[in-house]
Amino acid sequence: MKIQLLHRVYCLEAEEEESEDPHAVVSGTFVVNTLPTKVFFDAGARHSFINRTTAKQIACTLEEMDVQLCVTTPIGSRYQSELITRNYCITIQKKVFLADLILLGTHGYDVILGMDRLTKYQATIDCKQKTLVLVTPKGESLVYKGSCPNHTIPLISATKAHKLVGKGYTAFSMCSCGSRNS
Repeated sequence: MKIQLLHRVYCLEAEEEESEDPHAVVSGTFVVNTLPTKVFFDAGARHSFINRTTAKQIACTLEEMDVQLCVTTPIGSRYQSELITRNYCITIQKKVFLADLILLGTHGYDVILGMDRLTKYQATIDCKQKTLVLVTPKGESLVYKGSCPNHTIPLISATKAHKLVGKGYTAFSMCSCGSRNS
């Protein structure tokens, strides 16, 4: 029987809250092993994660951890995992950063980089300015400016969407295929 560890992740699923700006995060689209991926930098998470869909798309080699991880989000969702993929390349501004990513069945962001990676790369996150400073393995500083709030899409959980539809709000579903240039 594996030991079960409890952890908390602060933004596995984007959730609109009335008291907070839903865009007050630093995130962006970066290449993870050749796939453009939505990455969230989460200083509230102890570990780094990848969702199942993204893991399948990049054909991750998964291995069992010695422990089973139980992760709780602020909105009460619980996820368990004992699978990890090691040394995945995340390219930010043409610089490569390696990350061990724990597999979770989350939605919203494809990859969440937690304190294990943020500490390793001496990250500084400025939520007000939406900037991230990382130190590369070669000691170079990299500054990333997050997306402008006008260009981000607010995400809500399926549970919240269900509740809103139940209250009579209109729901729309959209699927977009192709590139920005097409």
